Amino acid sequence: MEIFDDEWLAAATEALAVLPEIDGVSAVVDYVIAGAPSGKVTVGVTIENGRPTAVLAGKSDDPDVVISLKYADALRILAGDLSGDAAFMNGAAKVEGAHERWMLELRPVRLAAIAALAPVMASTTT
Repeated sequence: MEIFDDEWLAAATEALAVLPEIDGVSAVVDYVIAGAPSGKVTVGVTIENGRPTAVLAGKSDDPDVVISLKYADALRILAGDLSGDAAFMNGAAKVEGAHERWMLELRPVRLAAIAALAPVMASTTT
């Protein structure tokens, strides 16, 4: 499967469904990735009680947070080689909207998601 294609999005949704719930931690996050092989890609992630319940292609209707980054940086984050926090601090990831929610409240979700996506990434063509 290729990264960000329909098969990858379905596999990511399935892998993330096993994350533990965190009561009250919910958000809609759009990731806008520039420079992907297919061009600019947007992936919308819906998080309900700490668990990503949907990972879909395209913009969300009303995202709480929009993260913009380059394809190479997105790959580094998904591989666990660059943290989202470090990407934000060094300017590789631009955060629009609820900065504090993404940086603090969603941090445990983001960290758990990277670990849960490792098997998906191992089967992914980038």
